[in-house]
Amino acid sequence: MAATVIITAPVHPFLMDTLQSKGFEVVYEPAITYEALSEIVQKATGVIVTTRLKMDAAILEKASNLKWIGRLGSGMELIDEAFANTKGIKCVSSPEGNCTTVGEHTLGLVLSLMNKIQSSYGEIKNGQWIRDANRADELNGKTVGIIGLGNTGAAFAKLLKGFEVEILAHDTYKKGFETDQIKAASLQQIQEKAQIISLHLPLTDDTYHYANEAFFGACKQQPYFISTCRGSITDTGAVLKALQNQWVRGVGLDVLENEQLVHYSPSESAQLGAILAYPNVIITPHIAGYSHEAYYKMARIVLEKLAII
Repeated sequence: MAATVIITAPVHPFLMDTLQSKGFEVVYEPAITYEALSEIVQKATGVIVTTRLKMDAAILEKASNLKWIGRLGSGMELIDEAFANTKGIKCVSSPEGNCTTVGEHTLGLVLSLMNKIQSSYGEIKNGQWIRDANRADELNGKTVGIIGLGNTGAAFAKLLKGFEVEILAHDTYKKGFETDQIKAASLQQIQEKAQIISLHLPLTDDTYHYANEAFFGACKQQPYFISTCRGSITDTGAVLKALQNQWVRGVGLDVLENEQLVHYSPSESAQLGAILAYPNVIITPHIAGYSHEAYYKMARIVLEKLAII
């Protein structure tokens, strides 16, 4: 009897084709609910997940035949790795697969905000040709603060090598990364000196609402603020207050605390609407790590880490 792999999200065809070629029975359920997965997980040898479903202790307890969990992308906050380890379940992710596109998206948000590309385009659609008010800020010569120098933070830093910028990097867990361009810095040093601040943190108990009102209030350079990590790392209410008080020059977000816009409460809708009313804001729908190239690379890296290829 073939081992079964349950795929719980859309994946590159390479993933399914490879699993099948290696003799696995593939159950492709890209819209499966937590409850429905709980009903069938006991037959799975492997499960492929993204950011949608929790693999917590309750579901893992039912997974009596599970040998591994493959996470497409970065961030393991939805997987109870500690409990999985007690059951001998191997957990792997593939942050190397989409870090390049996250870095590029981050740079795109920075350049679009600094050059007022999106806001001026909106003016032209409204029949306005405005030049003086749309003077850009050049990236060259600026100080960029990168908080979290893991795969995506390092990818962003690599792209910045083409610009004459000073990079201040803060990472609690990483040492020895300094170069001629990248300097280790405390959070306070970044808040005091950086004109651009970009978050690249995992979501943990310590990083929940990391970018809160106190965080923005301590920023001295009225920075452009960018986040392409996890929505809950940034306090949405604090973003609005930062815009209202001009603590930031612009905001670029690829993530939100609640990304289910159709299920917003009236207060959530009002808050997001108030943020979007600012021309110096760009919000994209969690697509920074979603390139065509990353789609393939994440699949391949997961399979390599699982020793399936």
